[in-house]
Amino acid sequence: TLREQFSPAPPLFDCVQATFNLCEQSVGPALAEAYRAGMQVIVKEAMANGRLLEAGQPATESVRAVAGKLGVPPDALCLAAVMQQGFSPMVLSGATTVEQIASNARALEIVSGGKLEEATLQELMRACRMEAGEYWAERGRLAWN
Repeated sequence: TLREQFSPAPPLFDCVQATFNLCEQSVGPALAEAYRAGMQVIVKEAMANGRLLEAGQPATESVRAVAGKLGVPPDALCLAAVMQQGFSPMVLSGATTVEQIASNARALEIVSGGKLEEATLQELMRACRMEAGEYWAERGRLAWN
């Protein structure tokens, strides 16, 4: 579906928006194609609706371990991991409090300071990746406020 947004000539839009995060990476190749086609890429749900930060979630342990090693907040790490993708996304944080904004903003320090090395990023992506169907089924069961 995403590819349909940039396949007509000329494209109907100059940007695409999609969910992409450490757990849900399936749209990555299409986002890379959109970027190469000259489109701005916007990413939402970079923290998997909070699931990358919740105790008891499979990926949380990996995120916290890497964040601890780098000395950065887990939320900032999740955002930085998305920001460092080759399709140069604009990443929406979803922050709702001043504290969340301050913590999320540390993602900029991680990226600009080169704290998250490519090998560590790839290892984190492998550790957190879910099958798309599993991810979306789990997301569909979330209680929304």
